[in-house]
Amino acid sequence: MTDKLDRRKARTRQLLHDALMALLQEKSAESITVTDVTGRADVNRGTFYLHYRDVGDMVQQLKDEVMTGVRARVEKLDISAAMQYIDRDEPYPVSVSIFEEIAKHGEFLRIMLGEKGDLSFARQLRELFASRVHAKLSTLSPNESAVPLDYLISYIASANFGIVTHWLDTGRQLTPAQMAKVMISLMNYGPLVSSGIRKRL
Repeated sequence: MTDKLDRRKARTRQLLHDALMALLQEKSAESITVTDVTGRADVNRGTFYLHYRDVGDMVQQLKDEVMTGVRARVEKLDISAAMQYIDRDEPYPVSVSIFEEIAKHGEFLRIMLGEKGDLSFARQLRELFASRVHAKLSTLSPNESAVPLDYLISYIASANFGIVTHWLDTGRQLTPAQMAKVMISLMNYGPLVSSGIRKRL
């Protein structure tokens, strides 16, 4: 009986999720009502309230789920290990797992990071990348550098975030493994070498 109830609960949440995704294609999250979601999902309002307080709570739970999943993977990033993989022309497994997690929430993230999305949520994701880059580069960077550490971190975090949003906007045509190679190659060699404009030394 418990398994049957759990499957029914999961199915209901999926219906509500799919309805919300469809509605977010049409209007902003702030303008979506519980009636909009339940009508689109063909679920009664009472059932909705068994899962969420309101639409804002539903959206926030999805954001929290995304942040938890991405953070767990980003925190495993090790730039030194990543460089070893790219030197062998292999995708760095941790980066692959990050893109797999992003792909799992691809449509929601595409909307939330787009023009009609949530700027504060986009900032949180960017800061998540920046915090991990800072934690690692602060131990690897030499005392004297041509580029101040804070500028370097801002550049890398913004570039990585830009790669992610472009991947989402263009329909995730590259696989997570291909994206992992793109990201680490750009981080390791920079745009000029990665593009072939300059030769790798």
